[in-house]
Amino acid sequence: MFESKFCDICGKPAREYRFGSLLCGDEACLENARSVRGGPAGHKLRVVSLGSVNPVKVRATENALTKTIGQVLISKIDVPSLVSNQPLGFEETFKGAYNRAKAAFESVNSVFGIGIEAGVIEIFEKKLDIHVCVIYDGLNYTVGTSQGFQIPNEVIKKIDEGFECSDAIFELYGFKDAGKKNGLIGYLTDDNITREGLCVEAVTMAMIPRFKGNSKIRF
Repeated sequence: MFESKFCDICGKPAREYRFGSLLCGDEACLENARSVRGGPAGHKLRVVSLGSVNPVKVRATENALTKTIGQVLISKIDVPSLVSNQPLGFEETFKGAYNRAKAAFESVNSVFGIGIEAGVIEIFEKKLDIHVCVIYDGLNYTVGTSQGFQIPNEVIKKIDEGFECSDAIFELYGFKDAGKKNGLIGYLTDDNITREGLCVEAVTMAMIPRFKGNSKIRF
């Protein structure tokens, strides 16, 4: 039942489903999920839908929102991006994030929907990996991005051959499921910077127009 599923808290192989989360069975993850949920039934007033079940994006979204607006209940929705598996350019990467956010919002009753998409962005002859986040509330959307980092030429060559970035990383470096772990940025920085951190940045940046202190500022 849980084959190829990962714990929403730590990313290890999932063994059970409790408190609205896939869990590995570790007591720390169980307690974390219980706290996030607010008890067996959940009592939190704000529900946010996320257009992904990727544990990295789930943890990053929870982290970013807890820091910016307080605790929320993340409703994880597996929705398609409706763009290529490896988006190229800002426009396609944005469209993937927007499509995920809108589909997630329309799938469940929530304050807003969130979509996160990683894409390859070209700056002159160099190509960077950047995460784009879109937050959609049914009427309007806000956008934010992560830091960008230069992608190795050998990875770009694989992407040009049709590989998705995670598959290219596995093919070249033997790093499996990079997108659900620390990502290419983790591999390149000895985990000093991780994909989760980049996703936190993107979500936080997209939240800026929604800060209470910015309510009178037009974006």
